Amino acid sequence: CLIVLLVDPRAILDLGGWLSASALWGAATFSRWSDRALGEHIVWRTLSSSVGATLATAPITAAALGTVAPVGVVLNFVAIPLAALAVPGVIASLLLPPLSAALSQALAAGAGLALHLLELAAMAGAAVPGGHVVLEPGDPGAAIPWIAGLAIGLWAIGTCNTVGETRRRLGWVTTAALWAGLARGLAAGSADEARGLTLHFLDVGQGDAAVVRTPGGRWVLIDAGPAGAGSDAGRRVVAPFLARRGVGRLAAAFLSHAHADHLGGIPAVLGAVRTGIVVEPAALFTDPAYLGVLQLLADRRIPWHPGRAGECLLLDGVSFSILHPDPAWERWGEDVNEDSVVLLVEYGGFQALFAGDAGFPAEEALRRRLDRVDLLKVGHHGSRGSTGGEWLQRLRPAVAVISVGRNDYGHPAPATLARLAGAEIAVRRTDQDGTVSVTTDGSTMTVRTDDAAAETYDVFPSLQTQSRAACRHP
Repeated sequence: CLIVLLVDPRAILDLGGWLSASALWGAATFSRWSDRALGEHIVWRTLSSSVGATLATAPITAAALGTVAPVGVVLNFVAIPLAALAVPGVIASLLLPPLSAALSQALAAGAGLALHLLELAAMAGAAVPGGHVVLEPGDPGAAIPWIAGLAIGLWAIGTCNTVGETRRRLGWVTTAALWAGLARGLAAGSADEARGLTLHFLDVGQGDAAVVRTPGGRWVLIDAGPAGAGSDAGRRVVAPFLARRGVGRLAAAFLSHAHADHLGGIPAVLGAVRTGIVVEPAALFTDPAYLGVLQLLADRRIPWHPGRAGECLLLDGVSFSILHPDPAWERWGEDVNEDSVVLLVEYGGFQALFAGDAGFPAEEALRRRLDRVDLLKVGHHGSRGSTGGEWLQRLRPAVAVISVGRNDYGHPAPATLARLAGAEIAVRRTDQDGTVSVTTDGSTMTVRTDDAAAETYDVFPSLQTQSRAACRHP
């Protein structure tokens, strides 16, 4: 490393150089301990080197790349032998042509095979659920937990600790972490501990993302937040939210429409959890981000379905009914916002309406077919062209949630806020209230935010309940 810096001082700013140096230091530090405490067996040396390299590089990859791959500890048992074959083979194949072209070609072919096997191992590791932790790239704060983990690892092995002492220290840390997690859970509580249905409207900035937990513990995603300009809400907010709750699989993901502030985060989410099916309007739209999502679904063989009015999905007594779009609608295809999936979520007497980015035209088409709902996810982030007076008069929700962040569009519009206030509807905004969580047992609903006290409302049974016999059972 010192020689490289002497030759090229700018290498001190190179991420690859930092990763190489930290991995080498971590591997050497932990393998020295294992050689002394466990013996110089290849298995112990490989394991300790892998753990050390992973811990040493984790703060850097967390902050710079937004990911940490614990699965690498296991993959190194395959990768290290393959690299030991591939690297000398590549070097020899470059040096031997003047002496023996045939031998050089044979070595190049063998090294190429080893490198291909390395690539396959990396792909297999990337597909392991929970094998990598997804974070927000470029966030220095993401390194803090991993720095703590490295410090704990160094403290556990010490300079001359025995295996027994290392186990004892790791036991202390594990016990303290379990008690801290239990105390935090008892102090803060969790909306997901309640029986019944839980809906989380996530604070993803200027975009939409909501996560629904059914009474049976299954999870559904409704939009995945924005991505772009160096930020990815799927990686920064949605995937970590799911990981904290131990979610390994989504039963379904509904994407209201093809705009990046609703589906931008879906690639990061699909990379973090398995997904049963993705439903979206399938309206003609040539945006590269949308086409990229479709290609991703095809590459990973994730089931895809064009959502259409009249379709329904039933999970643990919760029905997810698609009210819109309908390709037979006279305005189909004019505006991708107006072709949004409008979703009615029902459990017992409770009903919540997710309006996507639908505006006045879609509201007019749907208004006469709807009745009162308890909760409304306001359309198009509260723009002036959505959430009309007649729409609110028909729905009469007790609570309306506006998913919005800092923006140059004037969302939510003063006119929209005035209509909501005039209808005496309680408003919760993700830009002001943070994540909004709603729990219901089918007869009452409780609304919680990060700062405000929980508020409970009675549920008003509606006449528009979807026939659950017609719902699809996954």
